[in-house]
Amino acid sequence: MRIVLWAVVGALFALLPLAHWLLRARPTPLRAPVAAVLVLWLGLVLAVVSDLLHPRSEAELYLLYTPLAELAVLLGLRLERRIAGPGTDRPTGWSRAAGIAFHGQLALVLTATPLLALAAFHEADLPSAEALPQPPPGYTLLDTDKGCGNGSGATCWRTLYLTGPPGVPTAEAAGRLRPRQRCETNGWLIDRRDLCTEVSTDGSAIVYRVHLSGGL
Repeated sequence: MRIVLWAVVGALFALLPLAHWLLRARPTPLRAPVAAVLVLWLGLVLAVVSDLLHPRSEAELYLLYTPLAELAVLLGLRLERRIAGPGTDRPTGWSRAAGIAFHGQLALVLTATPLLALAAFHEADLPSAEALPQPPPGYTLLDTDKGCGNGSGATCWRTLYLTGPPGVPTAEAAGRLRPRQRCETNGWLIDRRDLCTEVSTDGSAIVYRVHLSGGL
């Protein structure tokens, strides 16, 4: 019962920017494009929730969803005023209720997002499965592994164990897989943790490992 309740609350929270825009926006050329952007943004998040997409930093996407949706609404309303002039009718009914809820949500997000980001990106986390490449033609996947270390400065990792193309020495085959950039930022804007790649050999096997450490 609690899971259903939280799911309903989460859905209403996610739909609030779109509902506020549809109830407040006037019939200008901006109404449909802004609504389409909000629907696409919501669809992206739903695709991740449904396990259809696997971005490298899912937590960052969830944290950025509401602030960016609210920003799109605020910019849309500001541009609308430039096009159609200030509104003359005061909002009533559902429009007024959605406006109050929207600004309450905005105040909550401005306060909570930095704290949630600090908590989410302070600790090490298992890298996304998308951080590991598909073995190139000629390489054979032997096994996979994942795990996390303990203690201060811990990291989490995903590992591929591969063999190279027939006739190619293991060290040379491993060298072909080494990325030009060993470490890169895990997220887009606020997930600044380092996602690093290591390629080594273990006998006849190539060890391709990506690991993600904490942000502090």
